[in-house]
Amino acid sequence: MITAKNIHLQYEKLKVLKGLNLQIQKGDFVSIIGSSGAGKTSLLNLLGSLETPNKGTIIINGTDITSLSEKNLSLFRNENIGFVFQFHNLLDEFTALENVCIPAFIAKKKKIEVEKRALELLNILNIKERKDHKPSQLSGGEQQRVAIARALINKPSLLLADEPTGNLDSKNSKILHELLLKLNKELEQTIIVVTHNEDLANITQKKFEIKEGIIKNCNLEKK
Repeated sequence: MITAKNIHLQYEKLKVLKGLNLQIQKGDFVSIIGSSGAGKTSLLNLLGSLETPNKGTIIINGTDITSLSEKNLSLFRNENIGFVFQFHNLLDEFTALENVCIPAFIAKKKKIEVEKRALELLNILNIKERKDHKPSQLSGGEQQRVAIARALINKPSLLLADEPTGNLDSKNSKILHELLLKLNKELEQTIIVVTHNEDLANITQKKFEIKEGIIKNCNLEKK
């Protein structure tokens, strides 16, 4: 599903990725680990088309995203990739349900279909009863579940998560781990997560370690 080949990324004189190669199959649940500054988030941003490599190609579902124009890249991103960040980035003036629906409304999908899909996702993530609450009325764990539902509203083939448990306590982190596993197993959702959380990394099927700008280690876990 994803092939990243000979990826180089440099910020001014700082070389972050130095010929990195990566392959991920449809339905994989993958963690990317490594020390701070190793390039984990940079790689995630490249896979999510938020950044462009200085050299190399990234192919997702048969499309070379490194060759797309900005307009086509934006369309591809909205249709194929969902993002979850450490900070939830929910809009305070909207309810949980409305926050989930926003990306689908941007894609000009029908309201009745969007709200039905949003409610289904909130139900899967065990937060449907909080659909009419605004972010300030939700706990950190609940906000993150809303953010995950928002990331999935357009049925992306790929879900990218950058330190999704970084702001959560151990109890809510564990809940989120179980929900990500559920999404992967029941919806066959392809998930790539960048994390320092060993418990989260250990539940994924594959662990890739970035070191010295390349993938140094790939540990295969049981499915």
